[in-house]
Amino acid sequence: MTKTKLIFVAMAVALVGFLFAGSASAQDQTLTADPAAVPEPGTYEITLHGAGYTLSSVNFVICGTADMEAITGPSGGAGLIAECGGFGSAVDLEADGTYTATHEVEIGEEGVAFGLFQLASDGEGAFVTVEVDPDAAMDDMEEMPATGVNSSLLVIIGTGIALAGVMVFGLSRRLRTL
Repeated sequence: MTKTKLIFVAMAVALVGFLFAGSASAQDQTLTADPAAVPEPGTYEITLHGAGYTLSSVNFVICGTADMEAITGPSGGAGLIAECGGFGSAVDLEADGTYTATHEVEIGEEGVAFGLFQLASDGEGAFVTVEVDPDAAMDDMEEMPATGVNSSLLVIIGTGIALAGVMVFGLSRRLRTL
């Protein structure tokens, strides 16, 4: 096998890996709160904006704490049930995958968290917190959206590259023995 064929095979394996990886945009769900912080505990109207959902219906939940480790930590959903009172209720999204609503919420010392999510381990979802900050001005403050890449995408790409390397190495050893 010539070097040109080896390069072609390696590129084909990498291309197949990228095709199976899918698009990272499928994990670009965002949820923002306005305001993102309040000056003291009390009752506030919080406007939520969600975007990037491909489903027509997801669950909405309001949690009594802004501690995301307590909500989504390693307890396997028990934090969601304990801190948020369950899995929330279903809400319908707009046809373009957006959600906008204003909620009147009692915010305590620990803040509050809002979540829009699909009830699946790798489903679409996003959370946003509103914290109590005495220095917070009640103007148009907005929290940065949570973004990132799904870790399974990185695993698929890494595995494809590793397999391509093993294949090139194995084929080059065969060429030397011929």
